[in-house]
Amino acid sequence: MTNDLLIDINGYVLGLLEKILDANVQIKGIENLPLSNPKIFVANHFTRTEAMLVPYSLYNITNKKVGVIADDSLFKSFFGTFLTNLGAMKRSEPNRNEHIIGDLITSCKDWMIFPEGMMVKAKDISKIDNIFCVKIDGSCQRVHTGAAVFALTSQLLRQNFFDKKLEDIEDFKSKYFIDDCSNINQNETMIVPINVSYTRIRNGENILLDMTKKLLDEIGDNFKEELEIESNIVLNSKITIRILEPISTKEILKYLYKQNLPNEKIIKQLRYEITHNFMNKIYESLTINFDHIFILILFLYPKKSIDINYFKRLIYLSIQEIKKENLYFDEDILKNLIQLISYEKFEFFEDVLKVAVKNNIITIENSSYKIDKENLLNSHTHHTIRINNILKVILNEILVQEKVVSIIKNLVSNDENTNIKNLICILEQEESQEFEQTHKKYETNSNLKPKDIGSPKYFQADSNTCVIAIHGFSSAPKEMEKVALYLNSKNLNVYTPRLDGHGTISEDLKTKTWQDWYNSISRTISLASLKYEKMFIVGFSTGGLLGLLSTKKHYKEFCGLICINAALNLNDIRIKTLLPAISFWNDLVKAFNEGKYQKEYVPNHPQNPEINYDKYYIDSIEQLNLLMKKTKKNLEKIEKPLLIIQAKNDPVVNPISAYEIFNEVKSTNKTIKIVDSSSHVIVTEEDTQELFDLIYGFIIE
Repeated sequence: MTNDLLIDINGYVLGLLEKILDANVQIKGIENLPLSNPKIFVANHFTRTEAMLVPYSLYNITNKKVGVIADDSLFKSFFGTFLTNLGAMKRSEPNRNEHIIGDLITSCKDWMIFPEGMMVKAKDISKIDNIFCVKIDGSCQRVHTGAAVFALTSQLLRQNFFDKKLEDIEDFKSKYFIDDCSNINQNETMIVPINVSYTRIRNGENILLDMTKKLLDEIGDNFKEELEIESNIVLNSKITIRILEPISTKEILKYLYKQNLPNEKIIKQLRYEITHNFMNKIYESLTINFDHIFILILFLYPKKSIDINYFKRLIYLSIQEIKKENLYFDEDILKNLIQLISYEKFEFFEDVLKVAVKNNIITIENSSYKIDKENLLNSHTHHTIRINNILKVILNEILVQEKVVSIIKNLVSNDENTNIKNLICILEQEESQEFEQTHKKYETNSNLKPKDIGSPKYFQADSNTCVIAIHGFSSAPKEMEKVALYLNSKNLNVYTPRLDGHGTISEDLKTKTWQDWYNSISRTISLASLKYEKMFIVGFSTGGLLGLLSTKKHYKEFCGLICINAALNLNDIRIKTLLPAISFWNDLVKAFNEGKYQKEYVPNHPQNPEINYDKYYIDSIEQLNLLMKKTKKNLEKIEKPLLIIQAKNDPVVNPISAYEIFNEVKSTNKTIKIVDSSSHVIVTEEDTQELFDLIYGFIIE
């Protein structure tokens, strides 16, 4: 990274600063920046890094320096040169306030102020009589109003100057360090609130902390704590800088300015109202992340223990409710979220769970978590809480978000049956809406499959047993309808889910990954397990692979799996030879900047053209290959009852697949059945009685 702000900083120190400035930062709301106006940014304050990272990020957008007031001690460290280049000023700087006001009048430099007045390490903020206070070790300090004073003063002086109300221009210029009045910016000073949020705040040793220790001879306990937290944030967290709608000082001053009141009186009347207005905006604009929801549910849950699966479902429900509101949340929460409630490990959950267990907030007891709220609420001290109880810090932060607190309070106060019914409804709507929205997206495409082909379906029966029938690659739920109707006639509930990207047009499948297909099945499994006591999976071809892979889910309702022509090894010569050749060709033409000659797909001549796509996109085939490899690795972990059905002369799937599955799985109850057929899609053949009887017999045995 090269930048004017990094001049005169070399070697080790430059390397360290680059690590800080290359942190995972997302800037939202750039459109809210009034580029031609002088600006005073106001932000919440949790780390020292913010004094460098936020102004630096703003500088990269506006190409204009953003000054900050920094503690004198920082200028003695190796960050001093960078802070000076950035435009920072020592807290003890003489005429500091006048310099800031002068910069805002001329707009030669913007400024950023932290109204909280200090790093709020515990994020413990309260609102008393509509006034925000920072809680520090039992005391409560009101949020400072200096930023409002700077903004209002600069705008009043600007208006006084242009309205020729200033009595002594030379004194004005001297006091505010203005060389030439022609430099005074005619645009009003704008107050721009900023929320700085962190996803995944953790502690512990790391390479950046070790690097810093080598640069400094002595590190006090408080500074060591700051280094540990902030270096972990830089290396492991996502930092969201959210720029909010600017506040017009001219509009605020409109009525009082006309009354010709003294500037001091106007500012005194407005400073508190403005401060608490923009601080409210800042706190309300928190980027809500998974940790917030996790810890808030534990805090608000009325009982001393909570069932593990129910806890996960409450988190899922909370996220869905938050999505409906006009709230900011970390969009990464939604990625593979269905895994949270589909009986396998979900990264965000497992990560914060480790912290809760380590800090004795949660104790795992069989299928429940015992909640120790006394440990959760232990605030320790201002300088130790982030090391000893980071989840309390995260809880403090979300407690200020009244809408989220209200959402989760309502959920935890519901009885479990009510929430489960609500969850079932949400999952059903998700599946239906996903298909409807995709179908509508391609409604003008002449190749779009009819809705009856692509829509997921549910065949209801008076039974506590459910079968999930999964279709194959480039196909649609219609492919499994014949077996579904047969099993339903035997009084079994049957779902025929749609794998994401299927049942519409082939271009839709091009953009999907095998994880997307797997998530479609995970949702159906989650839904069925909430409604039925017993569950079986019937997977055809690629659906068989997904069924095999889904056995890593641990849920009591699952009773067995039937694989039909599971696509573990393919006969199709296009997959074995043509596609690698096409990949080589595509790489070759890309190297010569001739992307227009790339081959995106190969034609397909399916057995059921009314159901299947007529082309295979290269990207889709690569995803299928990844799924095959992933499934092969999982075979040795499978222990559930298994029926393997394979067509003897399958033109698509090599029959060796069936034997490989049979030999690799650890199931004690496993059967392999080779049927005399030269067809791949045996589930849609005219004579399926024997095949379907075989499936049904396995289910009822």
